[in-house]
Amino acid sequence: MRKRLTSAKRKNGKKPTWKNIKSFIRKILWINDSPKKIALGVAIGIFWGIMPTFGSAILFSLPTALLLKANRTAAILATFVANPLTAPFFYAFGYKIGQLILGHTYFSFSWEFLTKAENLLNVGKSLLIGDFVLAIIIALGTYGLVLVIITKYKSKKASKQSGL
Repeated sequence: MRKRLTSAKRKNGKKPTWKNIKSFIRKILWINDSPKKIALGVAIGIFWGIMPTFGSAILFSLPTALLLKANRTAAILATFVANPLTAPFFYAFGYKIGQLILGHTYFSFSWEFLTKAENLLNVGKSLLIGDFVLAIIIALGTYGLVLVIITKYKSKKASKQSGL
């Protein structure tokens, strides 16, 4: 009989730890590709992970990575930046940004509010535009950061190998 795993626990019954995060970073560092392609793949994954795709980020990141000739593995791994713990923060912050950009006033959510299609469209527009802006900003910052980290890591690794 198979045991059911919860999203907060791993096979060994322990919650994800710093060790798991380091393992995730190590997987990206060990990808055998150019730093630019890896960084672009991570940025694409981050972008689609932040967008309100509601679980379909991988389906969007893979064709985007193919189109832009980025690393597909890095793109897929980076989509997991959005998960049930982080997505509410991305969506809430993106919604606020969208409100500011579109000039919408604060909506108090109620049953009356939800019965008007115009209100739902305004919320949807605010969420989509705000998350788009947030995803672009975070993806660009991530691209630069990952590019620097991977370039340093690969040059350090090459110098160690040549020094042997």
